[in-house]
Amino acid sequence: MRATPARPKDDAPSKALRVFGSLLAPTTVLTALLFYFGTRHATFFCKWFGVHYSVLGLSAPDYLIRSSDGMFVPLTVLAAAGLAALWGYRFLRSALSPRTWRVLTRRAVPVLVALGFVLLLLGLSGLAVPTLLYALPGLPGVCVALGVVLFPVAEHLHASVSGKHAAGVVPVIQWTFTFVLASIGLFWAVTDYSAAVGEARGYEYETELGDMPETVVFSTKDIGIRGPGVTATACTATDSAYRFRYDGLVLVLQSGAQSFLLPKGWNTRDGVALVLPRSSDVRLEFARPEAELERSC
Repeated sequence: MRATPARPKDDAPSKALRVFGSLLAPTTVLTALLFYFGTRHATFFCKWFGVHYSVLGLSAPDYLIRSSDGMFVPLTVLAAAGLAALWGYRFLRSALSPRTWRVLTRRAVPVLVALGFVLLLLGLSGLAVPTLLYALPGLPGVCVALGVVLFPVAEHLHASVSGKHAAGVVPVIQWTFTFVLASIGLFWAVTDYSAAVGEARGYEYETELGDMPETVVFSTKDIGIRGPGVTATACTATDSAYRFRYDGLVLVLQSGAQSFLLPKGWNTRDGVALVLPRSSDVRLEFARPEAELERSC
């Protein structure tokens, strides 16, 4: 009885992944990506309060820390979806008979191709008409990434059934371009999602201002801090180093030589944010929101 010849192993995806991985392996590339996502997060967080992020002089660690807020959900969803697809594939492959598996694979190939086209068109529509999917940040990029991956997956399933595996360098090039396009889609998705998360954090901060620790600003001269809920007091004590006191403020963040503060009654309609340079003429004090502060210098 003649033995059935073994099917050639399709190692094009692994070769393409090694080629593509060699481009992203350097730490500087990954750090630059994290820095970019953190910048998007900081940009839209500060924009919510009408402040340009660049005036705060945020440091590189500030941006890297903020990048995790915009990447946590996309990476979790991607990893969970990938594991679910892999487990589903392996379970069906082992549970179904060879004949049933071949029938299922033949039917799945056109479905995957059609779904890939739909997802790709949906993602590109978000590029052509950005407002179309504005309420769903990250969806256009995810659609592009998933859509381009479904095409070679469908081809791989078709080849596994028909036994016709493409040889040579073409499959490697195809998978390399697939990884590139999928990475661009994921980059687009995380970029949009980071911006949306930064804006959402700004809104959350606004709603919690009343319950945040109070910041008291002391100054050697009247620096004209005004706003809803802010109380300015002129100090009469002759031995006081600081002549003016301002209550009703919240410190949002401090970076470099700048302090970003908001009045406790800040709102998007007529609220004004404050950016104070660090100086020996200005002193900040902090207290819990329920603390009873003595209004004196």
